[in-house]
Amino acid sequence: MPVLKLPKDLVADPRHDAVSALLATRAGLLWEGGRNEVATLPMTDALAAELRGALSAKHACHGLELITDKLASEQKGLDAAARKAPESPQNARASRLLFLASDGSTRFYRDCDALLSRYPQRLLACRLEISGEELGEKLTGTAKMIRSVLVFDKRVAARALLALLDAS
Repeated sequence: MPVLKLPKDLVADPRHDAVSALLATRAGLLWEGGRNEVATLPMTDALAAELRGALSAKHACHGLELITDKLASEQKGLDAAARKAPESPQNARASRLLFLASDGSTRFYRDCDALLSRYPQRLLACRLEISGEELGEKLTGTAKMIRSVLVFDKRVAARALLALLDAS
């Protein structure tokens, strides 16, 4: 996995190195023809709670089409800011987390891989060892298929990464 700076709120946490090591040791290609490595990790109760809270507070969204639109919209804003102040460099720091179910199709993972290639400076993905049906059940309490969740609040993203440590 390429070196990616984790969210600022995580850098100050004493568990930062443990999160970095977990992401690195469990990394593999997202799909057979993929270009990007992602960590594959068990779903934890702590992560389910973080994601439920993030969705409820509108700090996250689910569904690949909505996620793609959200990232593109944010990029337009970043590009506009860069044009207005070209001397201000943008930090290469993961501030968006994409969580993926483990039962997606090749096309689904190919589309996710394309997002990771398009936004490498700020997007980090993890595949969870859980089906889309199980993920939907854990996050909504109902029988709902959810294969992708994007956390776009950097503080929530840091907490979600820390919640992955319960799996190690």
